[in-house]
Amino acid sequence: MSTVLALAAAVGAYMILDGDDDAPESTISSLELTPEEDLPAAEDVTFTTFDDEEVALASLRGRPLVVNFFASTCVPCITEMPAFEAVFQDVGGEVSFLGLAVADRADDAQALVERTGVTYPTAQDRDSTVINALGGTVLPTTVLLDADGEIVASRFGEIDADELRALLADELGIAP
Repeated sequence: MSTVLALAAAVGAYMILDGDDDAPESTISSLELTPEEDLPAAEDVTFTTFDDEEVALASLRGRPLVVNFFASTCVPCITEMPAFEAVFQDVGGEVSFLGLAVADRADDAQALVERTGVTYPTAQDRDSTVINALGGTVLPTTVLLDADGEIVASRFGEIDADELRALLADELGIAP
């Protein structure tokens, strides 16, 4: 899976950075994932911290949650991470944030988190179970859950800080 993600990212980056003015503009803005059949329910999934601890997604209920799925090989993911950090700084007291590295090497994911200045909690979705259970099929994916753990919104592809702020205001009533 990580080889497929890396190859897709490399092709996307090449198409974007190639600079061939005669070529059509690239429309690649995300990486596609192939969900497994027989997915567990969202309340039953777990993710793994970078210290190898299993955490149930359901344990984060009690306040709204923004889950952002990323990979170190996903250019749009890397681009949007500083925007998520800025919004987290604005509203972190009202809503929780969780970044999950999908099918990524832990060292690469942690290096990306450090490089982009992200301070909200991050962990791993090693086998793509969480993203699949929450309905994601591309990277990046952002899912908003209400305090009861119900999905209230999903966005696929890169979003900027203003879009994230509007999504929080519209779907959760949280305005910075």
